[in-house]
Amino acid sequence: GEHPARAPIKFLHTFGPQETELFNATMTERGIAVEANLAPFARGQQVIGEILRAGTSCPDLIRIDATWLPGLVAHDLLLPVPPELQHEDWLPEVEARMGVPQTIDGLIVLRDEAAPAPKSPSIADLVAAARSTAHADRPHPLGLRADGYWFVPWLRSAGSDLDFDHIHNPGAVDALAEFAALFGDVAPAPPPSGSEAPEELRRWQQHDTAYWVTGPWQVGALGERARLQITALAGAPRGGQMLVVPRCAKDPAAGWRLAGELTSVPVATKFAEAFATVPTRASALAGKSHGVHPNRVHGFR
Repeated sequence: GEHPARAPIKFLHTFGPQETELFNATMTERGIAVEANLAPFARGQQVIGEILRAGTSCPDLIRIDATWLPGLVAHDLLLPVPPELQHEDWLPEVEARMGVPQTIDGLIVLRDEAAPAPKSPSIADLVAAARSTAHADRPHPLGLRADGYWFVPWLRSAGSDLDFDHIHNPGAVDALAEFAALFGDVAPAPPPSGSEAPEELRRWQQHDTAYWVTGPWQVGALGERARLQITALAGAPRGGQMLVVPRCAKDPAAGWRLAGELTSVPVATKFAEAFATVPTRASALAGKSHGVHPNRVHGFR
């Protein structure tokens, strides 16, 4: 007789609408039955923690932000990655011990190819390069967000950091003053809260921005990728997305199977081509045949 169909893999994710659409299509194409549910990113850490602590109705696999991993590990809510997945050809920047790394992200500088490259990845050279391209029709050529994540490179350039031992040193106050002074000067004044992403995209598409401090999550929405150059930013925060299997999962093996699929070369390449995400496996970055421009990776190194 026929083998019974496998039960759908329960997957809790933080994909956006377009990513969800591609994920669903890819799973159908690959013949993988998945029962997927969305955890809104803004509340994802709280919602996922509550589900795993309750220990009921647990998913088999969860996609999380890498910054949420330490808290889940500290509360012993996750299973370690099986050896066969730990020893895939992961990039040196990532670790696959308590979760499978799906993508790398963090702040980079998107530059209009017509604008000169900063002399170095330093904050000072980025600001100097932006000032050199300002003119009457483009008075604010630096795309920057008034947000703590964007502040980190300035904090680190002043010899400070987010940890308790460094955040209280005088450099942190100087860095904040320097960062704040850029808005209304070489960077535009901040837009209303919640409208940052579309406003940044509008300014880039209208050529109002020559240097845009952002992440790969915005690259996927760009219509004119031909004029895009990517460079590193000294002291920029780094992160990414992880695939984790909770201890309370009913079918951990199914969760790891799905994690393997999502980080396989064909699937990782498909997401990279659609959304400019940076894969985590060396084989997914092995040449242009996979459609992943090496320029994206260099921006993180």
